[in-house]
Amino acid sequence: MKKHLAVLLTGVLSAGTLMGVSQAAHASDTPPSPLTKPGYTLSFDEEFNGTTLDSTKWMDYYLPHWTSNRENAKARYTISNGVLNERIDPDTPAWNPTYDSTVKVSSIQTYDADWWHRFNNTMPNDHHESFNGYTMKYGYIEMRAKLFNGGGGGHQALWLVGTGDKSSANGNSEIDMLETFFSAPGTWRQWGYGWSDPNFVSQWTGCVCQLPAGSGDTQNEFHAYGLDWSPTKLDFYFDGQLFKTINDAPNEAMGLILGIYTDAGSGVHNDVWPKNWQVDYLRTYSKDGGYPGVYERIKDRQNGKYLNIENRTGNLESSAVPATYWSSQWTEVPTTDGYTRLKNRWTGEFMNTAQNTGTVQVGTVSQTQPSADWSLNNLNGYKRIVNRQTGAAMNVEANNGLVQYSNIQDTAWSAQWAFDYVQN
Repeated sequence: MKKHLAVLLTGVLSAGTLMGVSQAAHASDTPPSPLTKPGYTLSFDEEFNGTTLDSTKWMDYYLPHWTSNRENAKARYTISNGVLNERIDPDTPAWNPTYDSTVKVSSIQTYDADWWHRFNNTMPNDHHESFNGYTMKYGYIEMRAKLFNGGGGGHQALWLVGTGDKSSANGNSEIDMLETFFSAPGTWRQWGYGWSDPNFVSQWTGCVCQLPAGSGDTQNEFHAYGLDWSPTKLDFYFDGQLFKTINDAPNEAMGLILGIYTDAGSGVHNDVWPKNWQVDYLRTYSKDGGYPGVYERIKDRQNGKYLNIENRTGNLESSAVPATYWSSQWTEVPTTDGYTRLKNRWTGEFMNTAQNTGTVQVGTVSQTQPSADWSLNNLNGYKRIVNRQTGAAMNVEANNGLVQYSNIQDTAWSAQWAFDYVQN
């Protein structure tokens, strides 16, 4: 109801266009942002209408592949009046006492897989889970939420974890878009960490920042938290205003985790129960046209040569072309379902396998053609480029100046690629 019935508010409205608010709104709540965002296309929209989660989007367990008792990882929540209410009760069990001590969690997520987010290197992956409700790579994400107001130890969080590394090496980056402690009202924590991903920050980087004077009461009012994720930086927004920038960014698709925690690094619980927070909506947007101001050169590990279309044969070539040549510069264009298209700067054409010749082509393809969709999978600091239509990996194993795709083994250096950024 809150997003479809406009109501009058008194006081100062700090951002957005009035679209209606929940029944429990205060005069200083930040109203919902419009659903449309200029320059972006909506790719994931969770308004929490109805009374249950959409099971095609969400898994209502927290990293269940790491817990010996799956039901201990089950989220406790309700949905009513268009708001998700996640909670921790006095009898909520520790979700993974063997490897995460007494930490209690109530959390939902859009992705899960073996080895995903191995925060403790001694944990065995002896439980197997697979879920892919949604992943994103680059774009804008916004959440409107009201934080827990009961004090004590704990925090609420929205964070993103990379999905490229499928091994035990934990080469998947992390973005903590919101990780705010119960004990620190008026602050906003944003962090980034590459874990074993060598292409993102190698230590925890970010801020425990005091919100500006006049920002309102985040523990008793709804406010909007946003992140604009580009290939080179992370811009964090509070109520529509730029708040903080991290000048680095992960370059892999990421799944979303939305939860509330206690007895973690954020402190031991007090006796105020339930511990809960409310989320009005969660939306993500892809940038129209991708990121044309940021280009990459893609180099194979075996020969150190670059992908290019210098000779305009219609085939993707591999050779030592100068860095300034637009024929060897590419931009990543994310699809709405987690894949990436690789677009040449010179011609605007895309890498694809439409002709099914075993050689990668570069040309014009429709937006719905899966032959131009690729997964960029992390492997030992490099990436494997895997085609959506064929399931085959791009490689230069033939060493003939052209680029092939085949079911080549992971260990082959000819199928491992480094992405070097070119910023103009």
